[in-house]
Amino acid sequence: MPAFGIGTPVFLVVQALISWFVYSETNSYGARSPVVVGISVFVLGVAVAFLFNTVVELVGVELLLVLLYLAVQTVLRRRASSV
Repeated sequence: MPAFGIGTPVFLVVQALISWFVYSETNSYGARSPVVVGISVFVLGVAVAFLFNTVVELVGVELLLVLLYLAVQTVLRRRASSV
């Protein structure tokens, strides 16, 4: 059973920011339901943190995925603009 302490609100805020980023990206690409995707990312992130009893690793993996996504987008934009 995970313990709820001072870091819980911080984790929830970070998770909400990651979910908002996912929502804004899906919204910018014209996805059908970006709200559902954003909420799903938030709920799944909290569920994974609860099930695996880990927060730091989960946030680290999520931030790594966001940074990887941004790096790929930057490379694709540069490649498209140079053609």
